[in-house]
Amino acid sequence: MVFHIITLFPKLLESYLGDSILARAIKEGRIRVAFYNPRDFTTDKHHKADDRPYAGGPGMVMYAEPILRAVESINSKVQALRTKQASNNKGRKIQTYILSPSGEQFTNTGAAKFAKKQDGIILICGRYEGIDARVEKILRAKEISVGPYVLTGGELPAMIMIDA
Repeated sequence: MVFHIITLFPKLLESYLGDSILARAIKEGRIRVAFYNPRDFTTDKHHKADDRPYAGGPGMVMYAEPILRAVESINSKVQALRTKQASNNKGRKIQTYILSPSGEQFTNTGAAKFAKKQDGIILICGRYEGIDARVEKILRAKEISVGPYVLTGGELPAMIMIDA
């Protein structure tokens, strides 16, 4: 299983994944975790990945374009790998999820389904007031939640999903 994590703060996850059972799982090749920072997919000199909401209101919203470019990069890498190992990945797919308090509840049953049906998962970690709504629509991403509460970002939910 490969977890592709899109986050503005990859270091938040790296320390957690560097110890204990997850570190062993990564070392043994049972799971892989790759990080993609939306700032690396921006086109401006300041690598700006967020701005005020278009319709106004408080806070900042993450831009769609850098996230979409990150997913495009992931899909290109996955497609190239599948071309090399075509017979190993037949029938399995990679699904994109946006971590959100309003999404479908993540459960142990859901974790087992992920492991059976997918060879990779893209987890988009929101920050601030959220993510541009076009991301969900364009990617046909599913919203998923780890609980009925609001956190400062999607990094903790991503760690919970990887751990499960």
